[in-house]
Amino acid sequence: MEALNLHGEVKALQNRLGISYKDAAHRLYIAEVSKMKAQKELSNGFKFLQQYIDIILVNEIYPPISNIDSGKWK
Repeated sequence: MEALNLHGEVKALQNRLGISYKDAAHRLYIAEVSKMKAQKELSNGFKFLQQYIDIILVNEIYPPISNIDSGKWK
């Protein structure tokens, strides 16, 4: 079923832009590759953010809380 959907998208793009089937398919392919690259970059950004938050928690937030909990109030 997906092949028919892709075929329909290519035909619609072909009709809208007045280009060949091959060019329409190529444009659709390039658009999908660009979406995948953007999703990958976004995913990498969130991974970096998670690592940064983990570092802040371990190095800046946990020590004072640990000191308060153990009675070593500064």
